[in-house]
Amino acid sequence: MPIQIKPVIWEVPSNIKAFSTTRIGGFSKGEYKDSNLSLDVGDEQTHVKKNRRDIKKSLNLTMEPCWMKQIHSATIKKVKQSVSGLVCDGSYTDTVGLPCAVLSADCLPILVCNKDGTKVGVIHAGWRGLDNGIITKFIKKFSKDPSEIICWIGPSISQNNYLVREDVYKKLSTISPAIFNRIDEEHWGLDLKKAAKVFLKDAGVEKIFTDEMCTYQSANLYYSYRGETNTGRIASLIWIE
Repeated sequence: MPIQIKPVIWEVPSNIKAFSTTRIGGFSKGEYKDSNLSLDVGDEQTHVKKNRRDIKKSLNLTMEPCWMKQIHSATIKKVKQSVSGLVCDGSYTDTVGLPCAVLSADCLPILVCNKDGTKVGVIHAGWRGLDNGIITKFIKKFSKDPSEIICWIGPSISQNNYLVREDVYKKLSTISPAIFNRIDEEHWGLDLKKAAKVFLKDAGVEKIFTDEMCTYQSANLYYSYRGETNTGRIASLIWIE
């Protein structure tokens, strides 16, 4: 079955194309069933490559997406052509037809473009990425004028399902008290989407769109690392047509 692909709902120039996948369709088996797109989670490499080929065919892509090997860093790279072994958690390009892709299973997949439709990029951010300041660093690299930037925050784990302990609370509580909800004596609920919005707005980004789906609660549609640990990754892709 072809991998289920959903168009991203946001207001961008007509030449900007953006889609996200679900876990439905594809060739992966077992805990990675069915459409895992990551080569780094233990899935059979041949299954992942088949899934990636399916995405490329379904979206009529003329170039191979820039798939990142994500390491929860603040490393950001500009790409001009399809690259294999791209170790980073943010990438961007102004090359027409070259898709940037971000993988996720609870963490934030963030898509970025400018209002002129001449540049696109992706960000992967969990609590470590937020702590490392990847969003602020990305916006500074992407454009000298953050008011021209448009962002989309994709499906990720919701606050009530993303419990963290005091060490993470202390690291991130300076961002904004509003991103945490006290659960019990040892745990806080962290709102990743709200935290991302704080960073984006502080950086000067005004147009932010959000998919409110929770990956943890929607195991039939998405992978969830918190829910399953050994699991696959969906992809969010963006390119200039």
